[in-house]
Amino acid sequence: MSAPDPVELCVEALATARVQGLSADAPIHALASTLGAEFTEHGTSGGMYRDFGRVECHYERLGPDEPWQGRFLVVRADRLPARVCLDDLQEELRRVGQSLVPLPPARHDSPDTILRAPLSGSTLTVTDDGTVLAIAAPVWPVPESPALPEARWRAVCDSLHHLLPLIRTERSEWLAVRVPDSAEAADWWTSLLHPLPTLRFGDPQQAAAWAGLELWLLDRAGDAAAWPRDEWVWRWMWFVRSLTPRAAAPHAADLTRVSLAALPMTVAQLHALPPDWRALTAADLRRARTARALLSVATAYGARVMG
Repeated sequence: MSAPDPVELCVEALATARVQGLSADAPIHALASTLGAEFTEHGTSGGMYRDFGRVECHYERLGPDEPWQGRFLVVRADRLPARVCLDDLQEELRRVGQSLVPLPPARHDSPDTILRAPLSGSTLTVTDDGTVLAIAAPVWPVPESPALPEARWRAVCDSLHHLLPLIRTERSEWLAVRVPDSAEAADWWTSLLHPLPTLRFGDPQQAAAWAGLELWLLDRAGDAAAWPRDEWVWRWMWFVRSLTPRAAAPHAADLTRVSLAALPMTVAQLHALPPDWRALTAADLRRARTARALLSVATAYGARVMG
């Protein structure tokens, strides 16, 4: 396949978090057939990336015996045959109803300017003269979970330890008297869920039980519309992708059920969308990405339920 125009390659990554129609969680054979069969591999025990030249695919895994999971693609604009200018990308994004917003310096430690495409979650690194260096396109955006003060962390952990052995009816009663008014609900739910991955990884003997509690709480947060639906989906996806097979196995049916219930479109509607991303509205791009993510969970865990 011929290499796309440098600007088009970058705009697609910013607008859709995909490169030539692929995201970082695409199978390696699909990436190789699209980006080139020749690549070099670099990494450590917990992180690895495959360098295809123009594009890198970055992976993480939960442990030395766990599978690698694609996390984000990086378009190396500094390696493209022609210089890519920020102004050109901004103009192209405006044509498809999108834009870039600067990230505050406190949010990154780069000497260069970092901008973000809100719809895709992709970030762009640009020099002072407007030359684009790289674009990082995540499989899905990272949900924000601000660090809790130590006293608050301990109090939330105590609450979660209290909830862990309770049956669902008892958990529901506990929630009913504690969920605050809607103005504060999002922060309350974020704080309640924040320590759960740490508790799960720190207690491997009860990892499945902790996963069950987190699944149930995320399901309740979705019912309560604690966050905008898109944000809930990305929190759900980060939870699912953080599960080891041992922690996930007892919950395969619920993982499938919740993912299918959250689909923003049917499989037929997804397949009927135009293949050219520029023919899609911003709403369609968002819905398609959400549907693909949730279907990947439902397909994986549904197969386990069916044996």
